[in-house]
Amino acid sequence: MRVVLKISGEALKGENNISNSGLETILKDIKELHVHNELIIIVGGGNFWRGRNELNINSTVSDYIGMLATAMNALAINSYLNESGISSSVYGSFDITGIIKKGTPYEIENDLKNKKVVVFGGGLGIPNLTTDMTTVSKAIEYKADAILMAKSIDAIYDRDPKEEGAQKIKEISHEELLNMSLKQGVDSLMVMDLEALSSLVKNKMPLYVYSSSKINSVKEVLENKEGTRVITKEVL
Repeated sequence: MRVVLKISGEALKGENNISNSGLETILKDIKELHVHNELIIIVGGGNFWRGRNELNINSTVSDYIGMLATAMNALAINSYLNESGISSSVYGSFDITGIIKKGTPYEIENDLKNKKVVVFGGGLGIPNLTTDMTTVSKAIEYKADAILMAKSIDAIYDRDPKEEGAQKIKEISHEELLNMSLKQGVDSLMVMDLEALSSLVKNKMPLYVYSSSKINSVKEVLENKEGTRVITKEVL
C-alpha cells in the first residue's frame, strides 16, 4: 500500500518553530506507517509563514516565502528520520543548489520501492496553490492508495468544529463532503481548500482526517475507529 501523509507546519511547532516534541509525535506515526507501506510525506510551512497576512508584501512573493518554509521543514523531517534510523530522502518542487534537488519520477519511484520515506518540500512551486493541492496532486501522480491528513481537528465535523453542537462524522463520501463544503464554506470545515477538494473528489482518492495528538495508533485511523474516512461509496 502506498500512502501520502500530509503534515502541517503547526504540527512541528512547540517551544520553537521546529521542536523535538513535534518531531517525536510525527515520528511515531511515520514508524507505524512505514512498516507495511510505501510512504510519501508532504509538509506545510505554517510554523514559519502563514501565507497571506497583513504585511505589505506582494501576494506572489508571500507564496514563494511559504514554499521556502515548507522546504526548511522537509529538510528537518528528512534529517530527523535518518538520524532516527528510518531511511529517508528529500525532494523539492524546484532545485536549491547543494541543498534540495527536484528529483525525477524515476528517482522517487526507486526510493519508494527501496523502502525509503520520500519527503517533499516546496509545494508545487506555483503561487496560489496550497500544500493541500500538493498533497492531492502527489497522491495522484504517484498512484497512492490513500491520503492521511493530520490536522489540528480530530475529525471532520458537520459544521465549524468550533460551533456548539458540532457533530463528528465518522465516514462520508467524496460527493457529500464536496456538497457540504460548497454549502457551508470550505474554510469553516477546516479540511482542505476547494481546488484540492475538487481534485480529490474527481479522482476518488480515499482520505483520512485525524489529529495525531489524539490517537494511540494510525492503525485506528485506517480501520476507521478514529478520525474521519472519506471514500466513494458504491451505489447499490
